[in-house]
Amino acid sequence: MKTFLGSCLLALTLAAASAPAFAASSPLGGNDSKAPVRVTADTMTYEPDKNIVVFSGNVEVTRENFRMWSAKLTMYMKEQKSSGGNREANSANSGLDAMKTGDLDRIVAEKNVRFRMDTKSGTAQKATWLADREELVLEGNPVLLDGQNSVTGNRIRYFVRENRSQVEGGSGKRVEAVFSSGGGK
Repeated sequence: MKTFLGSCLLALTLAAASAPAFAASSPLGGNDSKAPVRVTADTMTYEPDKNIVVFSGNVEVTRENFRMWSAKLTMYMKEQKSSGGNREANSANSGLDAMKTGDLDRIVAEKNVRFRMDTKSGTAQKATWLADREELVLEGNPVLLDGQNSVTGNRIRYFVRENRSQVEGGSGKRVEAVFSSGGGK
């Protein structure tokens, strides 16, 4: 479970690196990869037959100096391949097996997603972390802020492996980036 929660934090804090002005901090809110992750919500449901864990209602994720809020957070695990034998026993065990390291497919935070880390913050209606591709996608009026710097668009995509971001406009919403020089009055 810690692996999934850590991946969730990675996904959501990587948004802080989606533009050059946001790239200075560690994506997990600190350098300690073993720092605890705390998730609170009104409910948590684990559905092994669907390979999902759903946190709903007032979801809050905290790790060191990172905080994220949303109405719903869903973690999707990869489908487990059966090794034969008793299907019911395999089904019961596959839920536990899906929680092992590396079995995360994607994480989706939805409805009024907000996050903050140091001076960086952001909002979107939906944030999706695609684990295998190491890609974060922010949709639904995404806004990233770092002090007076900001970037907005229709969709913001951050490609972790390539340390590259792409902000897309669309249907009446153009990309806008505002960079403050930090000097003067």
